[in-house]
Amino acid sequence: MQSNISLDRFGHWSGGVAAAAMAATPEELSARFTAAASGLLGSDRAYVGFYRRDITSLTIDDAGPDRWNRDYDARLYRQDPFFQRFASTRQDFLLPLSALRNGDFQRTPYYREFFGPSDSFDEITGVFNLDGLTAGYVTFLRRNGAPAFGDQDLEMACAASSATRLILQRLLHLCRSRDKGAAIGDGRSRLSRREAEVARHLVEGGNAKT
Repeated sequence: MQSNISLDRFGHWSGGVAAAAMAATPEELSARFTAAASGLLGSDRAYVGFYRRDITSLTIDDAGPDRWNRDYDARLYRQDPFFQRFASTRQDFLLPLSALRNGDFQRTPYYREFFGPSDSFDEITGVFNLDGLTAGYVTFLRRNGAPAFGDQDLEMACAASSATRLILQRLLHLCRSRDKGAAIGDGRSRLSRREAEVARHLVEGGNAKT
């Protein structure tokens, strides 16, 4: 971890990671980890979820239903330059949005339909392959009016990447083992049809096309 990080900030991060590792549900883990991660980078919001090579993405709603997450997971994730990078490589990566912008980002459908209307301004996302089909991701966002992420922020995120990967592995384990009835059957009262399908495939570790 960077030597110029304050002890309070480091303590908040370390405590958040430890609390997330002890979480009993994906939502608890997400809430605890993203709070700590946001504090570490000074981001306005952080999200965790999964990209899959065979079915739609899944972003964890840790504070109740989030329409931006649902719109993203339903269709817009395919336009996200970070997902497109994931789909084109098997390598892990952690990058700022500026590294993936092609041409005028503000003219892209993704910006017009999602990124801009969500009041997002800048982003760092890390994608970590967890098995042959699944990668966990963490996204740090800053809203309009905030300063852009700098080199120090990216270095901080990179320094935290080992712990981040472990937390995403734990998140995948929780999604796959959550009472298998709650994730697939009983949980349908809490999950949409799409989320139930994603949860089922995460639990099975299988391919949606089989």
